[in-house]
Amino acid sequence: MKSWVDAYERFLRIPEISRPVLAARMRAVWIIGLMVVVTQICNMAIMWFSYGRWVYDHTIVSVAIVTVIVSMQLVRWYKNEVFYAMFYGLLMIGAVLGSAVPDHAGVNSAVVPFLALGPVMTGYMAGRRVALWTCAASVVTLSFLYWVSLNHPAAMAPYDYTRETNRFAQGIFAVFISTGIAVLITESLYSMLETMRENVRRAKSAEAVKTEFLATMSHELRTPLNGVIGLTDALLAGALPAHERRITDTIRQSGESLLLILNDLLDLSKIEAGKLAIEARPTDLRDLVRFVTDNWRENGAAKGLTISANVTGEIPASALVDDMRLRQILQNLMSNGVKFTTEGHVSLHLHGVNRGGGRYALEFRVTDTGKGIPDDKVARVFDKFEQGERGTTRQYGGTGLGLPICRMLAQLMGGSIGVERTGPAGSTFLLKLKVNEVADDKTGGDDVYDAADDMTGLRVLVAEDNEVNRLVVSEFLKAWGADADFAHDGAACLERLASRDYDIVLMDKHMPGMSGMETAQAIRKMDGPMAHVPIVAVTADAMPGEREAMLASGMNEFITKPLRAEALKAVILRTLKTRAAA
Repeated sequence: MKSWVDAYERFLRIPEISRPVLAARMRAVWIIGLMVVVTQICNMAIMWFSYGRWVYDHTIVSVAIVTVIVSMQLVRWYKNEVFYAMFYGLLMIGAVLGSAVPDHAGVNSAVVPFLALGPVMTGYMAGRRVALWTCAASVVTLSFLYWVSLNHPAAMAPYDYTRETNRFAQGIFAVFISTGIAVLITESLYSMLETMRENVRRAKSAEAVKTEFLATMSHELRTPLNGVIGLTDALLAGALPAHERRITDTIRQSGESLLLILNDLLDLSKIEAGKLAIEARPTDLRDLVRFVTDNWRENGAAKGLTISANVTGEIPASALVDDMRLRQILQNLMSNGVKFTTEGHVSLHLHGVNRGGGRYALEFRVTDTGKGIPDDKVARVFDKFEQGERGTTRQYGGTGLGLPICRMLAQLMGGSIGVERTGPAGSTFLLKLKVNEVADDKTGGDDVYDAADDMTGLRVLVAEDNEVNRLVVSEFLKAWGADADFAHDGAACLERLASRDYDIVLMDKHMPGMSGMETAQAIRKMDGPMAHVPIVAVTADAMPGEREAMLASGMNEFITKPLRAEALKAVILRTLKTRAAA
């Protein structure tokens, strides 16, 4: 039935209507028309059974049925709700008059009650004004039929003033009641639809403003963070006295904390906009668990905590999973465990079960010996901007977005996450995932690069207008022995490429004059070998679609600020090796 309705509405081109209210009114036209046709076909059958022959009323009903069917098809080409409402109203009044007048039935006609349906029917199609017009027309029609009944009584219904007057009054009451229903209910319904449409428009506008704001804030915050994190990285790579190293490391950790908050906000925006894609790739789960726990050993040791990992059950050698998002979830759980535990241990346990056919059920448990979560707060820890208890933010920091984002990511990956147990002895968070085994995994190939690869003598052109960002990249390249040149905008970048050959270009997105993407497009149109030089986009923008837009402009790779030394080196080496393999 639904498929038939959908097909018919596509024929009538109702789904093409942009205004929800007009679409609802046009839908009402054909549905009411269909109801009229079905009921009148039944009426013809009843009259045939009653009279045993074709009578005058059959002809009236047949004409009405054909007329309604034609009007239903007209919706495909002409969509004016007032026209159809007035047409149906006139057709109904005409049918009543055609049945009641020839035999002088007047208000005693069996079809007179249809006049009471008129205001509801036309009001639903076209609104209050047409309902009132139909009400007035129905009152005039009833008054005329009342006059017919009083002055030309039918032979089978002799004159009775009291009866005729009562029927006339009841008819008027029914018309007024149906008009009131039409005005109150249908107007409220369509007013609600218009309000919903306006709310949707405002929501889309607000979403666009929010996205633009987040993109701007992402860029403006990541640019100074690039200086803080990048330059402290460069300092920590050198020989610093213990006291200065501790201060520098504290600065870097503070920058990382601010970056984590920024990333949480951006991830939340992406997920709510439905623009965060899960990218599954072959992953060694044992290495992933080892990486996550090793990442927290130093922080745990600083608090006197033991950080441990354990893998049991059946684990595939390589599983198809979004390793970056899985690491993000586990890192967040481990971070909370270390943050809220003052003594004891924090452990990560992976248990796998082979379901057959290359399918595995995985359970990741992060257990700590902290103070636990209050019973009345357990159900809320996965709500956005919620913390376990009052004062948590002041004491431990954080936005209250980590666990909600973990839950959203787990759901996007087809899994679930929750609190398995909690109490004074600590808490256990459980992440459940189902993954497929990857046969003949080749993750050790070109997708993995040794950050210790020699970059001595590598000719790098850095197109960057920000002095702090140039200093960060300069320190990194100097430490790796690379030969770096700098261009402050797109035009200078093109001039450099025209005068010297480079192995790779690091291109900022936002530059005065020509943007990074415009410069990349201009490079690809150059004559000579530099038209094919590898280009890595370096940007503070991290909103959905940025990577795709930059790759479409001719760039080869993409990395976001703030830059980390090893991450930038890995991207450069991967880009060069991918280009060489091509």
